[in-house]
Amino acid sequence: MSDVAREAGVALSTVSYMLSGDKPVAAATRARIETAMHQLGYRPNAIARSLASRRTRILALHLPEFDVSAGETVFEIVRGAYDRASERGYLLTVWPIASERAPLELVDLVGQGHADGVLLVEVGLDDDRIGRLQEAEVPFLSVGRSRESEQLHYIDIDFETTIAQALDALVDTGHRDVMLIGRSRAMEASGYGPAVRSHEDFSRLAQERGIRHREFALEPSPQAGRDLARKVLGAGPRPDAVVAMNDLAVVGFVNELQVMGLDLPRDLSVVTVVSSRRTASMTSPPLTSWRVSGEEMGRRA
Repeated sequence: MSDVAREAGVALSTVSYMLSGDKPVAAATRARIETAMHQLGYRPNAIARSLASRRTRILALHLPEFDVSAGETVFEIVRGAYDRASERGYLLTVWPIASERAPLELVDLVGQGHADGVLLVEVGLDDDRIGRLQEAEVPFLSVGRSRESEQLHYIDIDFETTIAQALDALVDTGHRDVMLIGRSRAMEASGYGPAVRSHEDFSRLAQERGIRHREFALEPSPQAGRDLARKVLGAGPRPDAVVAMNDLAVVGFVNELQVMGLDLPRDLSVVTVVSSRRTASMTSPPLTSWRVSGEEMGRRA
């Protein structure tokens, strides 16, 4: 740690305060220390520091499901949170617990001294975890918000603004019949926030702009996208644009429309919203994307 202090041009105690969080450190000073740590390859020994401070310096990130169908943005959030926790001298553990006991297990995890706090990911509108953690006064933050978010510390995507920007761009280029490829009905029924909000916002915003719109809730799979392409584009009036919020389904949809001999974007415009850069680049040509940096969200959390 003394090497970091020397490289950053600060006192050893300042480095200690920044890593422990015991005292505030100016943003410019923090940036110099973080740069020095990166250049020197310095990683704080979280275990040794936890023994000295009587804190675990461990954070638990809880995923109710650990599945690729969640979309790459979720994994970007995990990566960003891990990197930032490491920079601050914390260990981040991922708890993929999909059970009714998960809220109680999270409370016990902190109460028994195995973690200092909890980071919730994939938050539902009526998320049992939030009430349990609040009741037990466990420190936590959520990526996503519940229905009652006034007293909640959270970071979330502004779905309304992001979808509005995508629709405005399509309307400005002459599109008047827009289709949404959204999350599955099962995810909506479960109260999963992004699934519910994206469908509600898309429908309302499309109506406000006076354009024809239709919505399809698909399972997160390329086959679901291929089946939809055959159903919608094979007969009847076609949409002239698609807004997609389902990473796996949109890849299958685009691949199938090309098999059908349709040209992208001449015959149909496809844009992705709140998707990953990798998903947008998996098709030819690459899709226009209104994306949110999952890694930045994880770091801020």
